[in-house]
Amino acid sequence: MQAFSQVLGAEVPWIEWPLSPNLVPDTPVILDLLEFCAGAAGEPIQGAYHSYYRHHHLSWDRDAGLARFVADVNLLFRRNAVAYELTATGQARRLLPQAIANTIGWALFQTGDAETDRLLEAARQRFVSPMPEDRQDALEKLWDAFERLKTLEPGVNKRAQADALLDRVAPRGSGFREALGREAVELTSIGNSFRIRHSETTQEALTSLDQVDYLFTRMFAFVRVILKGTGRGG
Repeated sequence: MQAFSQVLGAEVPWIEWPLSPNLVPDTPVILDLLEFCAGAAGEPIQGAYHSYYRHHHLSWDRDAGLARFVADVNLLFRRNAVAYELTATGQARRLLPQAIANTIGWALFQTGDAETDRLLEAARQRFVSPMPEDRQDALEKLWDAFERLKTLEPGVNKRAQADALLDRVAPRGSGFREALGREAVELTSIGNSFRIRHSETTQEALTSLDQVDYLFTRMFAFVRVILKGTGRGG
């Protein structure tokens, strides 16, 4: 117990141990504690009985113990309608609405540009994180990927390249092409007006994670249409 407390204090210093019955830690702290425990979870396997010392030999099954720990925690999450889960490796992640989870989980990134693919994959992984700062970072990386997407087509400047990109998704002059153009302008304006990619004093900060989630899903939907329409995944 003493060793557990000391190591926990080193790795998760913002938690009070033993836990107070009157003070509930913040959700990210609880998830840090669960991940810490998952990192050491295992199942003792009782072996042959040693008659002289009157005890059983024990072996240690890491995989079985971790699986049981994850299952027990996830059962508590489900029964209490908590929108998080532990993965099979013991990492905490938040549960998304099914439609969003399917879209994000099955998207492919094959833009032909390694940095754009890296930004999109990093955004996807961080968006499911339970940590608020990771979700903000996911939004930033998604906006960075959007700006790089604008430059993947040939053209004399970024505006021409962006137009060529949208022209591959829908015929120029069509209603959908016009809608895509308006949305691209609006998303660019949002990126310049809010504190997403830059931190100038003139930019407005996002004040809730709901705002972060809304902007992420809106941008991701747009990017996915572009990827699918240009044969770059999606």
